[in-house]
Amino acid sequence: MINTKKTLTATLMGLSFTAIATTSEPTSQYGMSLHDELVTTANGAVTTFPQANVNKNWEVETKQVTEITDDVYRIAGWGIGNIIAVKGSEGWVIIDTGDNKKYAKEQRLALEEKVGQPINVAAVLYTHTHYAHGTEAWLDEATKIYGHEHLVANLQADSGVSVLSGNFNTRAAIQFGMLHPTHGEDAFPSLLGFSAEKLTGTSGFVAPTVTFADGVVETHSIAGITVEVLPSPTDVLDSVAFYFPETKLLVSNAMNNGSMFNLYTLRGDVYRDPIRLVKAADLALSRDIKYHVDIHGAANIGEKNAREALESFRDSMQLIHDQTYRGIAMGKDAQEIAEWIYMPEEQRVGKETYGQVESYAKQVYSARIGWMGWDVYEINPLPKQTQASRTVEAMGGGEAVLSMIDKERPIDNVQSAQWVLHLTSQLTNMNDLPDAAKQARIEAARMLGQHTTSANARGFYVSEALLLEGKLSLGEFTINDYQELSRVLGAMTAEKLYQSPVNDNVQYLRYLVDSRKAEGKFVEFNVKFTEYNELYSIVLRNGVIAITHQPNSGKTFELDKREWNQLVLGEKRFSELDDELAIIEQVIVR
Repeated sequence: MINTKKTLTATLMGLSFTAIATTSEPTSQYGMSLHDELVTTANGAVTTFPQANVNKNWEVETKQVTEITDDVYRIAGWGIGNIIAVKGSEGWVIIDTGDNKKYAKEQRLALEEKVGQPINVAAVLYTHTHYAHGTEAWLDEATKIYGHEHLVANLQADSGVSVLSGNFNTRAAIQFGMLHPTHGEDAFPSLLGFSAEKLTGTSGFVAPTVTFADGVVETHSIAGITVEVLPSPTDVLDSVAFYFPETKLLVSNAMNNGSMFNLYTLRGDVYRDPIRLVKAADLALSRDIKYHVDIHGAANIGEKNAREALESFRDSMQLIHDQTYRGIAMGKDAQEIAEWIYMPEEQRVGKETYGQVESYAKQVYSARIGWMGWDVYEINPLPKQTQASRTVEAMGGGEAVLSMIDKERPIDNVQSAQWVLHLTSQLTNMNDLPDAAKQARIEAARMLGQHTTSANARGFYVSEALLLEGKLSLGEFTINDYQELSRVLGAMTAEKLYQSPVNDNVQYLRYLVDSRKAEGKFVEFNVKFTEYNELYSIVLRNGVIAITHQPNSGKTFELDKREWNQLVLGEKRFSELDDELAIIEQVIVR
């Protein structure tokens, strides 16, 4: 490390100060998740050792039921989400229910085989929304279901009537490699890649019958066991942890140390504030824990192992937050912080198997500062296509860029692949990607996908290669671009509308408005839903459809939910209610 010191004397706003500024050049960890050496997994996937080792590290190599301590079992190997089963005096408590009904039936049978008899499930406890889709297979006559008060609303926001669902599901399919082959170099090397069943499997979700208040520590007697509910907002805000004081057992969601928590997921999600994760871990650490079983990863047995796992998780989150803020204070922008941030190697090496630290730092920066760095060019950059055209022109024209690309082939190192991706991105943005450059982009994307430890990054890199090769498909649907797939996965259906609350269905109309077509147009009306005794005021003005519960001066139409759904789908026209409402059809695009 090289340190240099200089004295800085300045006057600012009438105050004089002198400071000793120290500059240092530590060894950079930038791109630590990109490795040179590759391995091939049993299914033929070409990847890094940390990614190939995920299933072993998380102890999900095989489908198994493991006894953690007396009457406490971990059910694992059907995916990355563990199910925890605890036997009480009044029946069994099942924590989380997995990905779908099919898996849940297998998991229940496996548990019953392990304990040597049929079980009676007294209660199902949800840690959060993500692994709550096998519940029906665990239900017995008097089973109670426990979960956060916002769990159902959050689940509905992810999978119900949402204008974002197509984009969200498309990016999830890309990140998790759902459309990748199951064997060969492009296969996913671990269970961090999901099968298409994750999207298409039958959900057996059942809503909680007992709910926990947001942000409140609660104590319940469940199946004859005392259970403390600890607020634990980690990847989702409806997440909780469960502490069993009699056995000193903690069951948590996403608080483990085998793989660094995915603070920012490339598919996109609501902001995961690292400090809320720190607080969740501190609350858990305030308990006397002997057994720690997380929904993800291996169990931590013994007070020392449990505490070290939770502290490692906690401290990695605080470091990313604090060092990003420190970088901001030093005047760095998001990319500079990503290149500069440092984490003790035992906390980082081999643990970026889900995401990567650089992405996490950028997320924290953006949440606090926003997209703008110090480069004023970013305020009003050239349109994407124009910028690419001018960049290529400045580089000597298209032929010169193609020559640069050709010089990098065969692409045999990470920096070469990164440079080829950058060059071909310029040509892509110009809508002028010749076949030779397209093939180079395929090689570069696949090479980076194989060389990253990050499952998030691999999903996007390999999907890019497969997309350009015309090898991405969803059933019989060939994917030519992600925008097309977003429209397919986000298409509104009668089933979605039928299963969703009427308020979601009414609000969905707002997102169908084309503001260009709506400019200068006005109409107002009210809709009363007779079956719910709810009235909505709907006003088209200023390029939007504003929806409130305050009646306006327009006509009122009495409808049932089915009729409204038909209007949303276009099976019925607004003009059928009244000629004046024909204007609505003019401004919406379904």
